Formats: sequence, structure tokens, C-alpha cells
Amino acid sequence: MVAQAEPMSAASGAADREDTISEVRQLISDLRDAAQDGRHLAQRYAEILQNVVDEYCVEFEKRAEAALVRLEAVQ
Repeated sequence: MVAQAEPMSAASGAADREDTISEVRQLISDLRDAAQDGRHLAQRYAEILQNVVDEYCVEFEKRAEAALVRLEAVQ
């Protein structure tokens, strides 16, 4: 009886191992996808931030130039 139980355990163990390997492969795939999504999201936010910074720099540059012109006019 014990001899018959061992092959069943070995078969069950092999099946469990295959299930675990399959699960790990799926996890790796999901992690790769999440990392790629995170990179795309970070890149998009960096572009948005760069656009905002550029917009403010242009606006402040215009204001600074106008203030400099007024200051030079006063002197």
C-alpha cells in the first residue's frame, strides 16, 4: 500500500510543481506588464510636468522682461 501511495504523491507533487511554475511565470509576466505601465505613466507625468515648467518659465520671463523695461524707463 505504501508503494502505491508514493507514486500518487510523486504525481501530485509533480502537478503541484507545474502549477507553481505556471503561477510564477504568470507573476513574472504580470510584473513586467506593471513595470512597463509604470514607466509609461512616469514618462507621461514627466512630459506634463515639463510642459507646466516651460509654460511658467515663459510666463515669468515675459513678466521679468516687462518689469526690467519699466525699471530701465524709470532710471
